[in-house]
Amino acid sequence: MTDFITIGSWEFSSVTGILRREGQTQRLENRACALLEVLCQSEGKLVSHSDIIEQVWEGRFISPNSVAVVISDIRRALGDDARKPEYIETLPKRGYRMIAPLSMTTQSGDPDANTNSSSNPLNDFRRRAIGIGASAVLIAIMVLIISQSWGKNQNSQPNLLLIAVTPIEDQTDDEQYSALTLAVSELLSVEVARQESFQVTAQPEATVIVSGRLILWDGHPAVALHAKSASNGRTLWSGMASGPETMLPKQVREEISEFEAAAKKL
Repeated sequence: MTDFITIGSWEFSSVTGILRREGQTQRLENRACALLEVLCQSEGKLVSHSDIIEQVWEGRFISPNSVAVVISDIRRALGDDARKPEYIETLPKRGYRMIAPLSMTTQSGDPDANTNSSSNPLNDFRRRAIGIGASAVLIAIMVLIISQSWGKNQNSQPNLLLIAVTPIEDQTDDEQYSALTLAVSELLSVEVARQESFQVTAQPEATVIVSGRLILWDGHPAVALHAKSASNGRTLWSGMASGPETMLPKQVREEISEFEAAAKKL
């Protein structure tokens, strides 16, 4: 038996990070899954940036862009439009709130057992947390075993490029960009991991090392990206997210997509 939160026309499982609708399936990465769960648990109330950082990033110091990037990923999965939202509303300088209708669905092998909660569904969800938590532990163990087995067999898959991502280097000589450097480092790792042709791994096992430098370009921060052979240090690809700061998430995403296309020809 599995519990789902119904968000508008989507069903969402915070245990697996899967969104599904009419045969369509979207899998969210860990932070997007956690943030979507936080928004659902708010039951339509405002969730501030500080609350999101506390619950999803465990209070770590991050750039505000990090929250926006993850919200953008969730919207993309839901097919939501920030300008005319049906799921997540942005409250400028305050935070976000879920505006889609929410309900709880319990699914089992017996079709007649599928029921919608007539009481407050999210309160019922919280009351089941202990049981769901036990299931989550079991699923986590299974995922760990599968991932370890998968990792051992990566080298047998000729079309999968093993990549290590190193932290972005801040070469601006300006402390005000420290937080941005951390945020872009995280963004780079997420974008590389998202590509179907890539597998992020530890540096000793990698065939390609992806790195970047935060620099000042025409007076604003930009990111120079490089991919080098792990065996001989030869540069295989270079790209530039030219900024300004607000455009970096989109530009890094585009550059990494171009890198994947180029990598298929290596």
